Amino acid sequence: MGSNSEPLHLLNELRTRSQIDVDSLDVAVAKELGPFAGSTSNQADAYLELLLPHRVELLQESIALARQLSGDYADVPFEELAFEIAACHRPFFCNIELTGWE
Repeated sequence: MGSNSEPLHLLNELRTRSQIDVDSLDVAVAKELGPFAGSTSNQADAYLELLLPHRVELLQESIALARQLSGDYADVPFEELAFEIAACHRPFFCNIELTGWE
């Protein structure tokens, strides 16, 4: 990693003392800097990730499921329900190796 090896060295040192989570839905970043114990993200990350062209199938599936479930969640706007379904589909987003708490 050239001149960036020092931050990675610090990350490795922190791993010996703590459990480190990745706070990103960017699989490339997680794979480059991992392994991580867990994964977190925020709604802005999820929204930006869902805008990517390769997430079309996930969005279509989420919209279909939201249509099926909308009667059970009448107080939730349809768009919000579809977004939450897509954003909570963790196996789809997290193609990264997580070690969990050991």
